[in-house]
This record gives sequence, C-alpha cells and structure tokens, in this order.
Amino acid sequence: MYMAEHCTELAVECYRIALDELRSKTLNIRLYEEVWQRLRQLDVDVKKDMQWVEQTRSQSSLIREDLRREVDVAATNSQKKDALKAQQELARQLVRMGHNDEAVRAWQDTRDYCVGVQDQALLSIEAAKINQSNCRWLQVSSFTQRAVQTLAKSVNEKMQSDIDVLQLQASIGDGRWAAAVGSVRTLKYDSLVNSELFVSCAVTPQDIALYGALAGLAALKRDSIKADLINNVEFGKFLDHMPECARLLRCFYASRYSECLGRLDKLLSLAALDPVLGPHVDQLRATIRENIVVLYTQPFVSSSLEGMAQALHFGSTADLEELLVRLIERKLISARIDGTSGYLVKYTANPRDSALETIDRMYRSLSLHSEAMLARIQFFEEETGKTRK
Repeated sequence: MYMAEHCTELAVECYRIALDELRSKTLNIRLYEEVWQRLRQLDVDVKKDMQWVEQTRSQSSLIREDLRREVDVAATNSQKKDALKAQQELARQLVRMGHNDEAVRAWQDTRDYCVGVQDQALLSIEAAKINQSNCRWLQVSSFTQRAVQTLAKSVNEKMQSDIDVLQLQASIGDGRWAAAVGSVRTLKYDSLVNSELFVSCAVTPQDIALYGALAGLAALKRDSIKADLINNVEFGKFLDHMPECARLLRCFYASRYSECLGRLDKLLSLAALDPVLGPHVDQLRATIRENIVVLYTQPFVSSSLEGMAQALHFGSTADLEELLVRLIERKLISARIDGTSGYLVKYTANPRDSALETIDRMYRSLSLHSEAMLARIQFFEEETGKTRK
C-alpha cells in the first residue's frame, strides 16, 4: 500500500498484489474494498469479489462471537489455560479482520489469563507487532520495553529476536539513528532468519542492511563505521543480501565521497518506498551530506568552493555556501568563507592565543580551589572556637 501511494509507476501492480493478498490471507473487508476502489480510480477494470466479501463478513463475525463465548465459559469455569488460548485466538482473529485497535485491547486482556512470564511477554510483543503495521512507533517502543522487562529473568531466543527487530524499526521510525545503530549491533543473523517477522516477510535481511547502513552514515563517525558495521561479522551477513549497502559504507570509509553520494542517492530512492524509512529520506540525505562535507574539509587548510560543489554533487556553489554557513554556526567546521577568492579557509590557532587561553583556564581553576580551601579553613576555625589572626 505504501509503495503504491509513493510510486505512481508501480501503483497498479502494487494494488493488484495487495488485493490478491487481502483476499487470500486476511478477512479485512474494509481494506479490500478500499484497494478495489483505488484501482477503479486508476481506471483499472477489476471485478469485485462480492461472494468473498459476503461470505467473509458473515463467517468472520460468527467466529469472533464464538471465541468470545469460549473465553467467557473458560473464565467462568476457572480454566485459565483454555481462556488464554481462546483470548489469543480472538486477538488474532481481530487482526485478520483488520480491527487493529480492538486486537491490541484483546491482547492486553490476555494478561488476566497468563500463567507464566512467556505469556506476559507474548502479549506485549504481539501488541507491538500490530502497532508496527500501523507505523505507531511510540507504542511499539512502549510495548517492546515491557516485553524486555518481563523477560529480564527468562531467556527466549525467538521472542528476543522479535523484540530486537521491533526496537530497531521503532528507532528508525522515530529518526533515532544512534539508537538504531545500537540495535543493529546486537542482532544475530541465525536467530533472526527463523523469527516470525522474517518468515512472514514483515522484515527482510535486505531491510536490516538498509536500516543499518543509512543509520550508521547518519550517526557514526568514520572510524566507528568500520568498527561497528563494516567489520561486524553478524551485520556482514545482512549486507551479503544487499551488497550495494556494503559498497556504500566502504566508499564512505575510503573517503570516496563523490562516489558515495551517487550510491547514496540510489539507495535513498529505494528507501523512499519503505514505510519505515520513507518519511525520513530527506532528513537522512541532509544529515549524511552534512557529515560528508565536514569530513571532506578536514584534511585541507583551504578548499575551493567550486571544486567542492562539483565533487559533492551540489546544484550550485550558493547551495554549498548556505550549508557551510550552517555548519560554521553550529561549530562543526572551524573556518570562514572567502567570497573574493571563492575558498573555504580554515582557522589556524595562534600559538600565543592558545597559551593565553591555557593560562586563563589554569588561573580560574586555581582561584576556585583557593576559595574552596579558604572556606574549609574558616569552617574548621568556627568549629574549634578559634578566630583567624
């Protein structure tokens, strides 16, 4: 759906696939009719399966009511395990019907019938997955945190894998790049490939590679890129599924910034079709470009603005100057723009000024310690009843 909304060339194909998937794998009549209507708006002659709609509407409602009665009967007879099983199935039925908010409440209601830590963690994870499908990242973070606290004294590799992926997506969805890189570093490839999120294709190894590469370029310094991502054996297994991400990281580390920006634009075009990364593409492009500009200027005492604009794919020298002014104001670059010569000139520290600054810092530190010592002496004199001579 997200891809169809953000790529007109693929819209018809995406809506057709969504229509078939909804009919074969869900009971979501509302969304089926919405997708069908969108295809009609695109002048696509597609037949609405009224038999499926009517049959699904009647059967799904009956199943939901039967499950609710089953929960009530089991709860009345104090059969917690049966009540838990029926309540969980009711929540899953509501998800299939597309009633996500009601499904979250149903999962939370399973708390009354939980018989162990695993059951309590499961309800938080499932509630997080439902919110993930709606891109509600604050709720995803909240529910995964509850699951982490619940499993603090218990080990469940499958659940932990789901939690790790959900936390990564929540960090990406909120634009918290450093937190996202932290989540990527903890992922274990062999554990994730069998997780429910991977099996259902809600998340793929390619997604993890793209999340980690872009978040790393936005949040990490050059040396950290190599240590935390390029040389990370586990993350390397995800990069194997998307070699273009590995090439992008190596270009960045090798200071091949012109090539890096070209590869970045291609990957960001792909990221724009991802519901997690899509809303942050412009922010990512701006942040990564800022990092590259800062790194590009570091080895040089002066840099030609025209040459820099050309190497870093700026539309004009004026666009580069505008960015440089912001970076100088934020003290990310210690330099000035020489408009006459068309160069960015670094500030060089005057040895005399540096010596004076050091002396001033030493004086202020000594004054502070002296005042503290005098205060202590005065305190001891008052305590012993003596007076200063």
